[in-house]
Amino acid sequence: MTEFAITGMTCNGCRTKVEKTLAAVLPDVQVTLDPPRATTAREVSAATLNAVLETVGKYRASAVAEVAPEPAGAQTSLSAYFPLLLVIGLIALASLAGSPTFMAWMMKFMAGFFIVFGAFKLLDIPAFANAYARYDVVAKVWKPWGYVFPFVELAIGFAYLFSYQIIPVTWIALTVSALGAVGVIQANLAKQTIQCACLGTVFKLPMSVVTVVENLGMAAMAGWMLWAM
Repeated sequence: MTEFAITGMTCNGCRTKVEKTLAAVLPDVQVTLDPPRATTAREVSAATLNAVLETVGKYRASAVAEVAPEPAGAQTSLSAYFPLLLVIGLIALASLAGSPTFMAWMMKFMAGFFIVFGAFKLLDIPAFANAYARYDVVAKVWKPWGYVFPFVELAIGFAYLFSYQIIPVTWIALTVSALGAVGVIQANLAKQTIQCACLGTVFKLPMSVVTVVENLGMAAMAGWMLWAM
């Protein structure tokens, strides 16, 4: 697959115009507004597309990347999740320091998890929000949630770190983790080949059962903490 970034599109009417125009030379072309992209399975240059686009407006195409088909089983390969597993493993290990009880360890783990994962999302909030809106049940309906969510994660993490309002914060952690799990489960059931944005867009993590376990695991930990308090 060949992907082109399209500049100049500001509304769905622009998207429709661009798609119809490009379809004259690329019958299989698919154009999206968010992100502004044109995708085709055919080999074509940006110059060819621009020669057609300049006849209908100030739209311009530039090649983004060649997207190779994923081999069978690529989504379920644990090696693809090495960054995610490494980060979680290091947080779990660091949380052992000064944790005499399992509850103390969980508090530190939750603090580290939400702070680190929120921080990764802050590296490119617009890109995270766009990726998140493709599968999260809240962000699909209210896109600003993708811009708010990293700060919610950071607030939860720091609340755990400083032992502030633990019970209400744990209810919030349970809610956001459960909602996140719903979106991830739906994406997996629909067999969507999309990127998981749990670590922002720094790492290219495919959506699969691993991300389901991550979200359900955090929801389960929050639920257990509420039960044990």
